[in-house]
Amino acid sequence: MNRVATGFVGLLACAAALVGCSGDKSEPAPASSPAPTTVAAGGAEVTTGGGASEIKVEGADLAGVDPASVTCVKQGGKITIGSGAAGPQQALGVLMTDEATPVVESVTLLVDGNALAVANTMGVKTGSAEVTADGDTYTITGEAQGADLKNPMAGMVTKKFEIKVSCS
Repeated sequence: MNRVATGFVGLLACAAALVGCSGDKSEPAPASSPAPTTVAAGGAEVTTGGGASEIKVEGADLAGVDPASVTCVKQGGKITIGSGAAGPQQALGVLMTDEATPVVESVTLLVDGNALAVANTMGVKTGSAEVTADGDTYTITGEAQGADLKNPMAGMVTKKFEIKVSCS
């Protein structure tokens, strides 16, 4: 049980870091958002969403996260996807392998006061996720599990998610 708690605290710390590193995205994205932008820096390829990203939880857009703020970084055989928002503490973080058939290693979501995760840490599996690739577009689907941060004793929370992002 201590391993589960330790792993969950680690996932929460990662999610908090994503939120802390994000900018204020209180205004909605304009109807004609810019195209995704890719920059190569220090051996990494960084792509910003340009409004083309989609983040859905339980079939609805994740309010508070601007799709244009979603960032994708390819480096060292890994793909890291992240975004966050100031204010109503919604955030996203994904780590997966960068190979012909990518594998999701972890997903962290902060949704309406719930810290949700997909992980396989120290033999303890939380949630599930699969990824499909269509060229440079990745679609990650699954179920994340976690706790209500306002009432952690309420038991586990499970929510379905779908994340679609382009990474050049």
